[in-house]
Amino acid sequence: MRRRLALLLTVLAALIGSPVAAAELRTSTDREGRTITFDVQAEQVDVEWYAELLRNAAHGAEIERVTFRIVTPEALREICGGQALGCYGGRKEAARIVLPIGNSPTLIHTVFHEYGHHLDAWRGVAVIEREPNGSASWAAARGIPELLAAGKVAHNYSLGWERAIGEIFAEDYAQLHQETPFKISWLAPPSEATRAALRSDLENVPVTPTPVENRPPVTIAKNGILRSGTPIVVPFELLGPGRRVTFSATLAAKTARARMELRCTDGRSVTRLLGGARRAATIDIGELGPARCTATLRSTGKVAGRYSTRVRLAVEPAVA
Repeated sequence: MRRRLALLLTVLAALIGSPVAAAELRTSTDREGRTITFDVQAEQVDVEWYAELLRNAAHGAEIERVTFRIVTPEALREICGGQALGCYGGRKEAARIVLPIGNSPTLIHTVFHEYGHHLDAWRGVAVIEREPNGSASWAAARGIPELLAAGKVAHNYSLGWERAIGEIFAEDYAQLHQETPFKISWLAPPSEATRAALRSDLENVPVTPTPVENRPPVTIAKNGILRSGTPIVVPFELLGPGRRVTFSATLAAKTARARMELRCTDGRSVTRLLGGARRAATIDIGELGPARCTATLRSTGKVAGRYSTRVRLAVEPAVA
């Protein structure tokens, strides 16, 4: 009996002394002296890393009405769901954003995205009374009232995550701060007009989004047999402004005929015809993005023949 009691006491002592992080409230301030509150529920959390992101993010006094809960990845899955990278909830006046520990580019995007939900709650749209509804100028620029009337978007998740107005707004808000792939696949990334509208609704907006990292030019090459009815399509996304796209194509036979096209969701589109003496051509466009684009080589004749294509994506150097 004494041995069992001693064993039980040992187990209890081990549990009490186990390194499970106790909740700890920490605070920081933005550049206006407003309080940013963190509910830290994990070990070794660098609160200032999160605070600096938020200081540099577009925000106002509403930042004092949300608590940022920092948890372990395991706790995040329990609170937000297995696939979630973060989540937002609670009353507007005392909201909560749950985020995991870390400092990755993905987490940076998550911080901005989830804060976008909080901003949505504090920005009214007169023509769309029901929340979530984004912000007034943004909703007009994105055509949200028309999309809502046509049944293409919803206030909730009845049409899926990508069709929820709140998620579209949060993604557009994140795009103001960081160059990342746009996660709404059916919709083009926010145009400059949409970005300008969103900036007009917010405070302390950064001048330009921050690149995730400096990347060298990317080249996508293809070759093979080009046949009628089977176009060669290269889809890609330009994450930020100031991109240059160079699309080159070559036909091996003079008897082959083809049409090149470079088309982007920002409205830019250029075509070239190939055939006969002209077996090679290049489309070179600068000052593109952000946008989704496709480079297409399509046979316009009856003769199949060998082809090669090359798409080069580069960031143009900034002009001082």
